Amino acid sequence: MLSMSNESRAFLRANCSAALEAGTLKDALRILYEDIEEKGFGGPRSEEYNDYGRVAQKVYDDLYLSNRRNSNQT
Repeated sequence: MLSMSNESRAFLRANCSAALEAGTLKDALRILYEDIEEKGFGGPRSEEYNDYGRVAQKVYDDLYLSNRRNSNQT
């Protein structure tokens, strides 16, 4: 099971449950990255995060930082 804050887990449960079901940290981060690419920007050509993207990026960072020491997860 991947380590993360309760807030991150709640966000993933509500918005990107596939990341919670991923077998490795690398897979979970890839799934969340793809979700951010799809829903996390202001418009088709926007380079700025929308509200969803800002929260999702914080979850991505939390997921990475909470699991980076566990090398068998990558």
